[in-house]
Amino acid sequence: MNRPDPPHPAQSHTDAPAGDAAQALVLHAHDNVATALRALDAGSQVRVHGAGAADTRVTLREPMALCHKFALRAIAQGEVVVKYGEAIGRATRAIDVGEHVHTHNLMSARAR
Repeated sequence: MNRPDPPHPAQSHTDAPAGDAAQALVLHAHDNVATALRALDAGSQVRVHGAGAADTRVTLREPMALCHKFALRAIAQGEVVVKYGEAIGRATRAIDVGEHVHTHNLMSARAR
């Protein structure tokens, strides 16, 4: 009896040799933040994958929890923070590259 081959496990853009796997994701070329794909340590040089992030590496200034975001470039106080190609809020103070972007330095557009 002929049986079909078992399905192959799903593969994604993060499938790569362990040492070279993407650690963060950017979803739109205009984004100025990336999202951590796993918990990451302060001082880690993070490989960012996704739209407009070809071979981008960012050194984290602080520990990053799974699914939290960090700055891909310096963001000035009052500047719009962009994720998914959409404005998600404004920086309440200057944010350095690799710094955690969250409620302590971001006024959410949803919270108004």
